[in-house]
Amino acid sequence: MFSYFWLQMFPHKFNQIRSWTVLWVLLRAPACETNRGQLIPYVSVNIPLLLYADLGTLGVGECRTIDGGVNGIILYREADLVFHAYDRTCTQYPDHSTGVEESETFEGIYTCPDCGSTYIIVNGATPDGNSGPAKYSLVEYPTSIQGDVLLIRN
Repeated sequence: MFSYFWLQMFPHKFNQIRSWTVLWVLLRAPACETNRGQLIPYVSVNIPLLLYADLGTLGVGECRTIDGGVNGIILYREADLVFHAYDRTCTQYPDHSTGVEESETFEGIYTCPDCGSTYIIVNGATPDGNSGPAKYSLVEYPTSIQGDVLLIRN
């Protein structure tokens, strides 16, 4: 009854609100894929890793490359039980069969051998902006911890 009363009294306000809502939804829809750059090929990822057996030697702030994804996965340990998993596929050239490679001098810095784009893992795998043409972060796979198992899956 209350909403019917307001609709009868102020129909132009409800039309205006509806118009703004539709506009907001349309403008936000393309943002769902912001970190995919050019379209990274979809592959199913379902990787269980034991926290103590498989990841016991991976310290906080360290990275490790594991199999999976399109060209491999970079696993980054942000905190004791906080992990991030990034696909090694460069967002500038997703069709290349080589993944980004870790710097020999700096931990957590990865460079594309094809275009020279450098990604900083501790900043969300974002390109540094000073080297290479890549504009988008590496694709991140969701991670979760269930018991003593880290699950990486999409």
